[in-house]
Amino acid sequence: MGKQGVDREACRNVLVVAITPRREDRQVDLEGVRQNVHYLIQHGVDFIMPECGTGMVYDATLEEYEAVVGTFLDAAGDAAYIVPGIGPGFGRAIEMGHIARSLGVAGVMIMPVVGPASANGVYNGLREITKAVQLPTVLYQRRLDIMPTDDVINLCTLDEVVGLKYAVEDLDAFDRIVKKAGDRAAMVCGMAEDPCIDYMAHGAVGFSSGMANFVPRMSLTLHDKFTDGDRPEAERLRTLMVPFEDFRGENGARYSGSALHAAMDYAGLSGGPVIPFAEDVGPHDLPRVHAMMDTLMTEETALRVS
Repeated sequence: MGKQGVDREACRNVLVVAITPRREDRQVDLEGVRQNVHYLIQHGVDFIMPECGTGMVYDATLEEYEAVVGTFLDAAGDAAYIVPGIGPGFGRAIEMGHIARSLGVAGVMIMPVVGPASANGVYNGLREITKAVQLPTVLYQRRLDIMPTDDVINLCTLDEVVGLKYAVEDLDAFDRIVKKAGDRAAMVCGMAEDPCIDYMAHGAVGFSSGMANFVPRMSLTLHDKFTDGDRPEAERLRTLMVPFEDFRGENGARYSGSALHAAMDYAGLSGGPVIPFAEDVGPHDLPRVHAMMDTLMTEETALRVS
């Protein structure tokens, strides 16, 4: 069933943005979901976010969404918060929110708007979604033009809002939000390991991660070391992880999701192919993934032993 009632304190964490594993026919691999969830929990993860960008919620059917989120919940039991994405789009977010609530999730994250939008429209729409879904909610800020700082600060005062996943490369804007809303909602760096230390130094209490799907101890240890005041060790781990994040971002983030699937396969977990409109890592690029994975898995194994 998953842990219940995610709150601000629970977001002082690594929020693992889970992939959606697939079989060779591109159908969802629900047994693979179970395998991946058990792996995460076994290695210390207790905050899992399925059906978000990394899980390719944008292209999921509602039937698939329900099956995937339900399987994450069943596999997690009471060992982890399951906080799926909902959206994109106003109506789809409400539909997915109702499905998620009926399944018994701990909370939801509203995915960024991808269609035509204005600041006033987004502000009013997010308020309506939170009221309609009636679940603890994490907001996701990727654009300042349609989610300006003052609007985000006001949204963070809503009773339903427990956190903000901030994914804008603007520390000044982040500072303003933290100063005025950091006591109302958990501030989370939404750009993974690469800039997470900078944002945690400015008030973020956690960060989201795709790499934690396969190297969870590295991500969790980075967070813990920084929180405990050991910034040099946090920086060492970050430095090891950045090349993989850079690879994901190359060529317009061509392999942003599929690099994670390829890494999962190499680690003996469940990855499989991605579905359109994404593309799988090409055979000529797989050796790069595997070489990076050899370095990462060596460190991950060492952290499990220590």
